[in-house]
Amino acid sequence: MLKQFAPAAIAAAFFLSYGSPVFAADHRDAPTIDEYSAIDINDVFMFRDPACTNANCTSQNLVVALSTQAVADPLFGSSYHFQENALYRLNFTTNQGAWSTAHIDFVFSPFGNGPDCPSPQPACQTYKAIFPNHGVISGVATQGTAGGTHNPPVVETAGDFKVFAGPREDPFFFDLVGFNRTIGSNPTQISFTGVDAFKGKNVNAIVVEFPVNWVFPQKTCAGGTTPVFSTPCGVWAATYLGYLPPVDDNFDPRPDDDGLRQIDRMGNPAVNTALIPAAFKDAFNFGEPRTDARDFGQLILNQIAALDAKFCPLHPADCKNPNPNIPLLASVAVPDILRFASKQPDGYPNGRQLADRTTDILISLILEDPGFTDGTSAKTYCSMFPFLGPPLQLSGATPFEVNPQSCP
Repeated sequence: MLKQFAPAAIAAAFFLSYGSPVFAADHRDAPTIDEYSAIDINDVFMFRDPACTNANCTSQNLVVALSTQAVADPLFGSSYHFQENALYRLNFTTNQGAWSTAHIDFVFSPFGNGPDCPSPQPACQTYKAIFPNHGVISGVATQGTAGGTHNPPVVETAGDFKVFAGPREDPFFFDLVGFNRTIGSNPTQISFTGVDAFKGKNVNAIVVEFPVNWVFPQKTCAGGTTPVFSTPCGVWAATYLGYLPPVDDNFDPRPDDDGLRQIDRMGNPAVNTALIPAAFKDAFNFGEPRTDARDFGQLILNQIAALDAKFCPLHPADCKNPNPNIPLLASVAVPDILRFASKQPDGYPNGRQLADRTTDILISLILEDPGFTDGTSAKTYCSMFPFLGPPLQLSGATPFEVNPQSCP
């Protein structure tokens, strides 16, 4: 439902301190966020539609997806909702200092009956998506179901803008058990088996599509590849908890001033779960990319060196000291934003497509192990908005089995 929208808008490597078990991407990455699964950021994805495969891309639209509610079980599909009195924010930057130059906010109502779903209709949850210049799209979140078939995605559209909020299959794939066993082994041995720990799980997802120039103006984000991949532009997600006033045309909460407490943030996959020691994980989630180099840069370098030293004996021919991949890793992870270069093809580290093998890339760089793969397979995704695969459902009869679903 379109409540109000600005006229101009309508016109226009999963690593923890080794020896401890980890959750992958950004799933349950710190003590505090374990208490707030509905605002625990799992992954952030960013790609163009249609996808850009070369430097002469002409795609005009950008897709950004944020997933929360880690490893949601299809058995309880109707019980997962977005957090009320929370702010879900996508921050965009076009400067080297990683200050937010634009943001898109999402707020959700309590789950229940109301004007959009009066009793005796089933309860629902509504949202507002607030874009730069205070354009607002209002809609109803797609609800999970215990049935054998998923509810069709409810997509709100206003001109070139699309918004979706609701359950989808977890797009992430990784052999987490194999990784934990490898990290914990002494003497070190490779224990990957190709079994995806996130197979059969769902997430709650927020997906938006809008014109690229809305957040990344022309000629500001060309980027380059020498000496390493670099661009001043990027995105990161953050979630906040606290009291939210009613949303109006001037809605633009300032978390520090408005009593909102930042609970989680994420740009790249695996930075907090991988490269931040356990004692600093909450501090990292409460921080901002603009201070990452000062506050966490040395910690990240130390962690890379420790992992490198642990695994180098397994492939001494490939190991060099210092690790020649450190400049590339540092350019991607510090500050922790998912980067965007308009003149480069889509694919991590230039954004992140759903099927990108990000863990393989990061592990191969950190461990100096070219061609590394954990052996898992990508999920099935959709060719149309909201692109993430539909949520998995249980079969209609016992013994219950997880039923793959058809897009959308």
